[in-house]
Amino acid sequence: MGMLPLAVGMPVALTEHVDRSEKQLLRGTRGIVHSWVWPEDQPRPSIIYVKFDGAQWQLEGLDEPGVYPIVPQSSSWYLDKGRKVKTLKVKRTQLPLTPAYSMTAHASQGKTLRAVLLDLQVDKRVNPTIGTVATTRVRSREDVLIMRPFSQFLFQRGLVSEGPDLLLQKLRGEEIDWAAVREARRPCAPCRDCQQILPMDVYSHEQWELVRANKSGMCRSCKDGVTPKRQRKLDAQSLEKFECHGCKTNKIAEAFPRAQLVQANANSLQRCLKCLQVQRAEMQCCRCFHIKAAPEFAPEMVTMPANGIVCLQCQEEVRKRRTRGFFSCRSCQKVYATAVAVGKDRGQSCLNCAARDTKEKGTQTCRNKDCKRKWTEPSSAGAKRQRYCPACRKR
Repeated sequence: MGMLPLAVGMPVALTEHVDRSEKQLLRGTRGIVHSWVWPEDQPRPSIIYVKFDGAQWQLEGLDEPGVYPIVPQSSSWYLDKGRKVKTLKVKRTQLPLTPAYSMTAHASQGKTLRAVLLDLQVDKRVNPTIGTVATTRVRSREDVLIMRPFSQFLFQRGLVSEGPDLLLQKLRGEEIDWAAVREARRPCAPCRDCQQILPMDVYSHEQWELVRANKSGMCRSCKDGVTPKRQRKLDAQSLEKFECHGCKTNKIAEAFPRAQLVQANANSLQRCLKCLQVQRAEMQCCRCFHIKAAPEFAPEMVTMPANGIVCLQCQEEVRKRRTRGFFSCRSCQKVYATAVAVGKDRGQSCLNCAARDTKEKGTQTCRNKDCKRKWTEPSSAGAKRQRYCPACRKR
């Protein structure tokens, strides 16, 4: 709950719904501290009077309109809520108020403010429309003050907010390919065993990496006999969106082969796996320069930049006699042109394998099939190795 500083005239915001009647004192409503009642020998005030500007109502017994009494509230929770028998209960009492000297752009949506002081130097992963939301909270541009210089690149990246764009297409009566929209957010692939086209959530991380490399993957139901009940959690890097220059659609990183995202000039050349499978029915080997059908190449070659593709026949010839300008990937053991090599001469990897996340020292994966989360825990000499994450051990 923390400490709440108090001062007369201090701006505050409600952290809970206080009055749902016509007063509409809901979470996020802003006001200023008017006064308080603080009994002697008590750690906190018994009542805080908060004045809400613009309110027409007036409570009986008070001299000013818009003044409302806020009393402390108690809440409790368990630190060991994951256990069957919970014992570590915590109870706290605090006023449902928080200092409101500033707010996020999300919290300001729908509000009209007298003036705003903006900080537009945001992270590159923040949606650029956040600047529009923040600057349109006032009635005039004279009421906006920008706190510090910011990079124009953050708001000129050419990214279109998907939600508003789809809404406008729907209102205009345009046809929307909802299957493509779902594919961009949660790509699908056929299972090697059951042959059903399934979303990425029903594949484990290892099996989906095979799919991204244009190999066949098995869903968890076929491989482990487990049917996932919820979406697979992805980190921010996996959810980052890139534009496919084949279908001109913004898709998450998991829809692209890793080699396409890390190749030279990726911003203008990258293509999703679906487009590559269609467009590369025939490919040209960079060693013999013959154009051949896709089955005459290893599946991984479909995902590679055009200057690194080697057919199966040339791969065998390179393995028999070492040829300058080509290498064998130490992970997938396929032969590629050195244009797609990463690493030293004797330990080179292709762009797909080299771009995979490396395992940090001390990082382990939970053996619980429903969890599979990664955690870092130092291991001591002679101690038994833990096979389950701390959360699963408490259950």
